[in-house]
Amino acid sequence: MIGKILKGGSFGSKVDYVTREKHDKKIFTSDTWKILGSRGMMGEKRNQITASFEAQAMQNRRIGNPAGHITLSFAADDKPKLSDDKMLKIALDYIKMMGLDKTQFLIVRHYETDKPHCHIVFNMVGDNGKRMESGRNRYRNKRVCEALTKRYRLALPKQETPDPEKLHGLERAKAEIKIAATDALRNSRDWHTFAALLAKKNIHIIPKYRRGTNEMQGISFQMGDYKVKGSDVGEAFKFRNLDRYFSQANRHSAPKKATVQTKSPQSGASSISDEAMRAVKATAATAAGMAADIGDKR
Repeated sequence: MIGKILKGGSFGSKVDYVTREKHDKKIFTSDTWKILGSRGMMGEKRNQITASFEAQAMQNRRIGNPAGHITLSFAADDKPKLSDDKMLKIALDYIKMMGLDKTQFLIVRHYETDKPHCHIVFNMVGDNGKRMESGRNRYRNKRVCEALTKRYRLALPKQETPDPEKLHGLERAKAEIKIAATDALRNSRDWHTFAALLAKKNIHIIPKYRRGTNEMQGISFQMGDYKVKGSDVGEAFKFRNLDRYFSQANRHSAPKKATVQTKSPQSGASSISDEAMRAVKATAATAAGMAADIGDKR
């Protein structure tokens, strides 16, 4: 069993996702998902669930991102023994061991893939109005998953890239971006080559700047109408990790390049290579131009 802690998004967007509200109803029919369990909800309708989460979050407005989201994925070999009741029991044990049993949560199982999995949407604002500190603790998540895998004699799923042909919409775009980015990274030693290889597959890098500044703090990968954060593609594709990788690759093959300091020297923060700034801005401009062309054609 593998647990993945996801970031970003509102309660509404997360509830819509797990209940397939925004998905193609011809593909994601009502039998492709099911609410297995919940705590602290005013009802099982989508708007009731969202309102329940938002009401409790109001108890502590200092928590900027109160919507928590975790996926529990199991190996295909475990599917025969993972009834809804069994998966619910495992999910409830996970919630308790993660210290999330004193807040609201929603457990939803999805059936559209060969590998069994469920989603846990929870409130980072606990019943007592305090922050659920363990909600995004990746080390605790790993320990809990290992313990439950042994307790229920589960197989450990292989961390492999899903087949895009079996996915749809954003999930398919994310899988295709991951495959392309992995291949591009394998054949690149600098930002420009990486961006160029992705551009050949109509994937463009979009920069994210710190509010009110020109300081780049992240990237997303855009393919058509879909945009996926680097961190959601994979740990290796976070902006800082990519920049560090290319900087180290260049250090062994060329003179050290100039850098642009992203924070004041007193902060001790690392710098971002000038090459990264140029490459990301260039591919972003290309993506913007393509979007404008598409808009004109429409």
